[in-house]
Amino acid sequence: MVDVDVPYFPRDTRINEATFWAQIDVDVVKGGSPMWSFPSHLRLQGNSARILGQVLETVRDKATTAFRHAAAARVTQMAADKVKRDARVAELAQERGKPGAINAHYLCAELGKRIVPEDVIFSEVARNSPAVSQQIPRPLAGTLSRVGGGGLGSSGGMALGTKLARPDRMVIQIVGDGSFYFNVPSSVFAASKHYNLPIFTLILDNGGWAAVKESTLRVYPDGDAKAEDCYEAELPRDVDFSKVGEAFGAYGEKLTDPNDVSAALDRCLKEVRGGRTAVLHACVTRL
Repeated sequence: MVDVDVPYFPRDTRINEATFWAQIDVDVVKGGSPMWSFPSHLRLQGNSARILGQVLETVRDKATTAFRHAAAARVTQMAADKVKRDARVAELAQERGKPGAINAHYLCAELGKRIVPEDVIFSEVARNSPAVSQQIPRPLAGTLSRVGGGGLGSSGGMALGTKLARPDRMVIQIVGDGSFYFNVPSSVFAASKHYNLPIFTLILDNGGWAAVKESTLRVYPDGDAKAEDCYEAELPRDVDFSKVGEAFGAYGEKLTDPNDVSAALDRCLKEVRGGRTAVLHACVTRL
């Protein structure tokens, strides 16, 4: 475990009891966390880059021929697994969805085709975060930041700050409809206009807070909320978030038809590259 606060989710992960867990971190005891219960057999506190460099030197010195063959075989297997994984990801994006319920995987895949590795994405979606991370390749470090947990509402400010620091980069804020509210978008777009910081805001509107619904089902999988199909998680559907951006001079569109995805993305990205913030409100599959 290298410089990581949450290495895995215990609820979703089956641990191999034979695994030896080594933890490398500037803070191996996680003193700033109220609770940190992940096991480790070895804790190495320090600069991870330096420690890993030292480990690599030691492995190279001690590696036997058998070890090198085994390592090469594992790398080959990992490459084969990646091919299969990429195929599954591509398959998820094949179905476009239907009017009013665009497939988020398809939408994100189309966006991924239109940006360059240096462009920066701030992802603040909950239920659709796999679509963002799987369908939009980010081969360069520092070009994808996921904002989540209890801190929703910061991606807009982070996008503006990045655009201010790196004006040559395309900066993209991807939010759900719930997190869009938390961002105080009027302030985001006002600052964007006032300081000439064009960003692209993509809203994946699934009609509510999926995290609220899923949390309820985890605690009460067969409770009244499921029986009544009422989770107190829905948000107004018949709205147009792009109008918020237009009020501050941004280019705005509301996207409901999957057949219009490519053209809508092209129009929005053209506006941003020309120096104008763009807001695309996309209605994706409901929560």
